[in-house]
Amino acid sequence: MSNRIIAAVATAAALAVPAVAVAHPGKGKGHEKQTVKAHGKAKQPKKVMYVFKGKFSAPGTVEVTSGNSQVRKGGFVGEAVTFDFASAKVVAADTNADQKVDVTDVKDGDVVLVQARVAKRTKHAAAEVIGARKLVDMTNAPVEDEGA
Repeated sequence: MSNRIIAAVATAAALAVPAVAVAHPGKGKGHEKQTVKAHGKAKQPKKVMYVFKGKFSAPGTVEVTSGNSQVRKGGFVGEAVTFDFASAKVVAADTNADQKVDVTDVKDGDVVLVQARVAKRTKHAAAEVIGARKLVDMTNAPVEDEGA
């Protein structure tokens, strides 16, 4: 009788070993949560177009009177904002007659429109000098060439 019990236990143990092996395929790989690797660059914030409208003053500063929703939400309205016009496209009349249109053609007190691509949700307190994309002088609009 004891031989039958030993034989039954041995048979059950032999059948259980393949079932345990099937329960963990791949030795646990693929079932664990993958860890995030810190390779590559950090994600940059999305840049959006800010359109500032206001009065120009000499050292590249604009007293902002209005703007698009990004400007209003950022708290720029009513503040003096400094811009870098080095690579900006300037749309204005040639007021100083030097045969080229640049920032020197825009005078103090002129109403201007400035476009800049800035990181989304930028606030006035966090912004220092903003790189302008385009400067449009609304007071001295460019004169269309009659010969063209």
